[in-house]
Amino acid sequence: MAKAYGKAKRPFIRLGAGLSRYGNGAMAIRTIVCLPALIGAYGKRGGGCFTGTSTAGAFAMNEILREDFMEKKTRIINMNRLGSALNELKEPPVLSLYVYHSNPAAVTPDQNQVLKGLQREDLFTVVHERFMTDTARYADIVLPSTSSLEHSDLYRSYGTYCIQRAKAVIFPVGESRSNWDVFALLAQRMGFDEPFFRQTADDLIDHLLSIPSIMREGMDQEAFMIGKAVEIPLPPDARTRFKTPSGKIEILNPRESHPLPGYLPPYKEDYPFRLMTSPGFYALNSSFREREDLRKREEAMLLQMNPAEAEARGMSEGDSVIAFNQLGEVSFVLRVTPKVPSGVVVAEGVWWLNHCPGPRSINALTSQRLTDQGGGSTFYDNTVDVRRG
Repeated sequence: MAKAYGKAKRPFIRLGAGLSRYGNGAMAIRTIVCLPALIGAYGKRGGGCFTGTSTAGAFAMNEILREDFMEKKTRIINMNRLGSALNELKEPPVLSLYVYHSNPAAVTPDQNQVLKGLQREDLFTVVHERFMTDTARYADIVLPSTSSLEHSDLYRSYGTYCIQRAKAVIFPVGESRSNWDVFALLAQRMGFDEPFFRQTADDLIDHLLSIPSIMREGMDQEAFMIGKAVEIPLPPDARTRFKTPSGKIEILNPRESHPLPGYLPPYKEDYPFRLMTSPGFYALNSSFREREDLRKREEAMLLQMNPAEAEARGMSEGDSVIAFNQLGEVSFVLRVTPKVPSGVVVAEGVWWLNHCPGPRSINALTSQRLTDQGGGSTFYDNTVDVRRG
């Protein structure tokens, strides 16, 4: 592979986010991104390394976040450490939790610790939701949320360079409210008198679009304003612009704790299987789990294992099995398949607890440990053993 890569005329590397989900994830990405520089691929049309898309610069997000309204700085808690935050933080402890656009009881690492925290009698939890998710079941108050048909919004793409403006096509159903409307109502009741909170969603969207952005220059404005998804044209210097202090590729970076790329070991416990928590075909993390038709297409909450590994343990297709480690244990239905290599087991998707074969779902087995840089999750850097259920 190294010889083929070195001799290629226009070698191109496409990186996904998965490689970063390890204890050494940042270093792994950094090392791979350096490879095209060693052979000059960044200077060749069609060559180089593509790490992912970002449309964050298309809109002035600081006009939405409005951190300037804060009289003083507040602490920031990494969601990947929510279990520790709810159970261990003091001076002051976390006494209230407002959840929107998420289902932390299912999707955050170390599920046992997260659920323990959500069960606290002194924790006041509000969940703004459309469905009775795992997290909503622990709420003191559930506020009904609008769907994307019921509110105006701006959409930035995940995986492509597209943006879209959408307007509501039906009125909010029942007492449901959008995120923006709830925040504005809370601000009013809590004494925030800034005019910002008295805008409608369309007012705020119009304001954002009035602020120029180089990423929106040259796009099809007419199509955008009537609600079509439009592609953002890349700036002319996008290929050769490097966002380093020198403007060049910096393989040697003395500002880092590791000035040069190098091998860092991943996390490792004394369990025989690497646990891969891959996406499912019929859900997006824990979203769409309310759809019974989609759950039926998945058959069951499966743990996939190599045939040789299953035979060595006296396990067969369809058996009830339990994967376990130092954090907890989760029940599965076994799927025996040669698609999975030895030493690895694969669990797809994030199931809701009331659809699981046991009392816990996959993140009871994933750790709150963070990546080597950036505070990312280590969802793929966990090991387990498996026994009969």
